[in-house]
Amino acid sequence: MVKKLGKEVMRVFSHPELTWVDVNEPSEEALAELKRRYPFLLDIDLRDCLPPFQRPKLLEREKYVFIVLLFPVFDHKTGAIQSDELDVFIGRDFIITNHGGKLRPLTDLASGYEQGKSICPEDTVNCPANWFHAMLSRLLNSVFPMLNHLANDLNQLETELFRETKAETVREILRVKSNIVDFRRIMQGHKHVLEKFMRVAPKIMHMQPLEVYYEDLVGHTKEIWDFLETDKIAIDSIYDSYMSLITYQSSEASKTLTALAFIIFPMNLVAAIFTMRAKYMPFEGLRGDFWLMLGVVLLTATVVIGFLRRKKWL
Repeated sequence: MVKKLGKEVMRVFSHPELTWVDVNEPSEEALAELKRRYPFLLDIDLRDCLPPFQRPKLLEREKYVFIVLLFPVFDHKTGAIQSDELDVFIGRDFIITNHGGKLRPLTDLASGYEQGKSICPEDTVNCPANWFHAMLSRLLNSVFPMLNHLANDLNQLETELFRETKAETVREILRVKSNIVDFRRIMQGHKHVLEKFMRVAPKIMHMQPLEVYYEDLVGHTKEIWDFLETDKIAIDSIYDSYMSLITYQSSEASKTLTALAFIIFPMNLVAAIFTMRAKYMPFEGLRGDFWLMLGVVLLTATVVIGFLRRKKWL
């Protein structure tokens, strides 16, 4: 049975011995309806369902477990990794999910179930822990394509690393670096929350046959974190290498300018000497005195250039 409340803000999926309430883009009205249906839900937990985002956590209550998790969402327009919060209330005969509507696997799951598609095997359909596992499994599996996208970005940056330095390359490195930092922040608490859920959930619901499946989810979070750790090391190396390349190129440019200044200065000095109004200036008044003075200036430049080449500064 599916019941819609308000402007499709809340969907209620009723099944024998279990109810799934899915709140999309929560509002005060939707949370008030949750409080009416489940009076034992604490106000402090319901307030955490509204923006701003909370940190990942698990709180054990008398009749339910309250869980807050963050999941990454890829913005195709900006190429940035954003986050959406998933709040979950799990009791003996109900499960409530609250999110901002950006978690495509969860919205697809609700839409599919609304159309009659099964979420989990019929023999475990009344088990809230099994429903929660089905949701988490889909959400964590959706993370791996984003990891592949990050890996492709890193490979592209490594290819462009030693090409001509451009401002676009620096911006791309910083974008990928920011995505990895945000990704790590989002996924950091998953492992600890799941491990704590495995400890406290048996006090409220039946968990015995599902422990191995939740251990697999913990393994997925470790695998995701290992990928992110590798990506962090890679982007830090790319960033350091690129900045070292820019520093080297700047140093070479400064070296060239310094050598040029070292050549021009003696020439200016000799030319300035010939402009002095001394009584017995050399070459002054001789036939071709201009060319003689110019020759001395050029000879000075040739000597300086030869000295720089001998020192391997040019």
